[in-house]
Amino acid sequence: MGAGQSAPVPSQTVTPPAAVGSTAKNPNGLKPCCVCLETKKARDTCFFEKGDEAETKCHYLIQAHRKCMEDLGFTV
Repeated sequence: MGAGQSAPVPSQTVTPPAAVGSTAKNPNGLKPCCVCLETKKARDTCFFEKGDEAETKCHYLIQAHRKCMEDLGFTV
């Protein structure tokens, strides 16, 4: 090789790092605010509609949302 020439660089495969916060249950590293949107909406709507009675009248929606979150590896 002459002056000013460099040796060829072997090609490297770059693997992107895993998403921050990714787990086996949540491989995309989604944040709690961005998952279980259906159960969250149903729970919130029930709370707004039932007011003071929400804890007793909406308990099944609360449980469904908790299960959804736990299934994705979040501690609730």
